[in-house]
Amino acid sequence: MDTKHLPENIVDDRGALARREAGLPATRTQLARIEPERLHALDKISIEGLEVFANHGVFPEENALGQKFVVSVTLYTDTRRAGETDDLAASIHYGEAAHAVDEFMRAHTFKLIEAAAEGVAAMLLDRYPLAYGVRVKLEKPWAPVGLPLRTVSIEIERTRA
Repeated sequence: MDTKHLPENIVDDRGALARREAGLPATRTQLARIEPERLHALDKISIEGLEVFANHGVFPEENALGQKFVVSVTLYTDTRRAGETDDLAASIHYGEAAHAVDEFMRAHTFKLIEAAAEGVAAMLLDRYPLAYGVRVKLEKPWAPVGLPLRTVSIEIERTRA
């Protein structure tokens, strides 16, 4: 059986680990970082196909009337401690994360889905210190292109800077 281990090149200092073990949030300068190419070696928490009705788009009608967006998110993290202790505090609460994405998409207005995806990624990394990185896929199934299509989408991956 394959055993997942955190990549050896994660940068973290003892202060962040001590705060995490004490149940305290990490400070922004203590958050763990990972090289982008090592992101896929981590565990993943995924939210797929979250439907959000929001007001994003280049055309004024899109901002006034709103439309459906479909958001899929992968949070790259280490779930070992949560799995061993059965403690939600040792993981990322996917229900809260889904609601955070929904609230963010409804509270902000962007012209481009690229900007909306960047905003969602930044919000998730800021809100969840246990996330080393995030992948956001944002689909716009009702995109006003004047041709039949299933969806238009953007997909990005971001790690902590």
